[in-house]
This record gives sequence, C-alpha cells and structure tokens, in this order.
Amino acid sequence: MKMLHRGLTVATGALFALIGGAAVVGCGPSYPNCDNDEQCHEGEFCVNGRCQDCRDDSHCPRGQQCDEGACAPIPGWCDTDAQCPADQECVNNRCQPRPVVSEAQPEPEPGPCQLTPVYFAFDDSTLDETARNSLQTNVSCMTERNIQNVMITGMTDPRGTEEYNMALGDRRARSTRDHLQRLGVERRRMQTRSVGEEQATGYDEGSWGRDRRAELGER
Repeated sequence: MKMLHRGLTVATGALFALIGGAAVVGCGPSYPNCDNDEQCHEGEFCVNGRCQDCRDDSHCPRGQQCDEGACAPIPGWCDTDAQCPADQECVNNRCQPRPVVSEAQPEPEPGPCQLTPVYFAFDDSTLDETARNSLQTNVSCMTERNIQNVMITGMTDPRGTEEYNMALGDRRARSTRDHLQRLGVERRRMQTRSVGEEQATGYDEGSWGRDRRAELGER
C-alpha cells in the first residue's frame, strides 16, 4: 500500500512539472512577436517587439538598406555606369547627372590695331621715351592697316592763353610728325594742325596730363 502511494506521489509530481513547463512555454510571445532574436526565425532580428528581416543596413545585401525592418533597394545605387540612366554616370555608388561639357569656343579674332595718341610734359613739345615707343607702334599699325595718310592734331591743357596754347599744340604736332618721318613715314603723307586747349577736359594735374597730347588719325 505504501509503494502504491509513493508511486502515485511521483507520478503526480511529474505531471505537475510537465504542466508547469508547458505553462512557461505558453507564456512567451507568439511569432512574429518577440522579446529577443532567439524567438525569431534564422536570419531574422527582434526589432521593436517583432521579428524583422534587418535591424540596420549591415544586415542587408550590397545595394540595399534597412527600411523599417525590411531590406529595400537604395535609390540610385550603382556599381557601374550601365546601371544608370543614359544621361547619368555612377559616382561613389550613386547615379548622378553627367557634367555638361561645353565645347571650347575659339578665341575671337583680334580687332584691327588702332592709332594711339602720344603725351607730353607740361609746357613741352619734346617726345620722351614712352612717346617715341608709342610712335613706333603707330608706324607698325599704319603698315598693318595700309594707312597711307595721317592727320596729326596737337593739343594742350587749359592753362595758358589761347594764343600760346595754339602755338604749343602746333609744336607738339610738328614734333610728332618729324619723329614719324625719322621712323620712315614720308613727310607728304602727314598733315599737322593745332586745336590748342579747345578739346581740353581736365580739371587737375592728372587729367591735364591727358589733355597734353598729339592725336593721330587716318585721313
């Protein structure tokens, strides 16, 4: 009788243990709900209480990203230009518009040379080195443009009497003509005149310096 009672006690204990274990198992969340990765299928991860394909981008294949637990293609991802639209290229694994390459425009043809004035010191008709070099450039321009005849106009700043400035302008024009002749320009091709201070526009020493000149013009 004692043995029967002991056996009944053991069986009863085993039954309670089995029921208790089932109760423990039955208390876990139902898939796809989860508390940890172990409760998910292989290759899945427990994210915010649910089994998902990925937790971050490292769980996705190349060219995909983790988007709310699922691996999705990265927009514009590429490995080669062939994976991009025709007007794009693959740069750092992203399709980007091809840079617009404009055709090089040819340099514009230089315009014809221009005759330039020569300048003088105050109350002087002597040509300094800068003025002489300028006249040499003018001779080259006359040859390049086949200029046959020139008018040389002497000018002054507004200081001094009108009569004096007319004479000074004449001396500047003739000084310019004489040097051009020494450079090979025939005297008969040149004509001189003076306008004195008539065309002066200066109001201080700097601008008066621009008034003191001899201009060359084709005629």
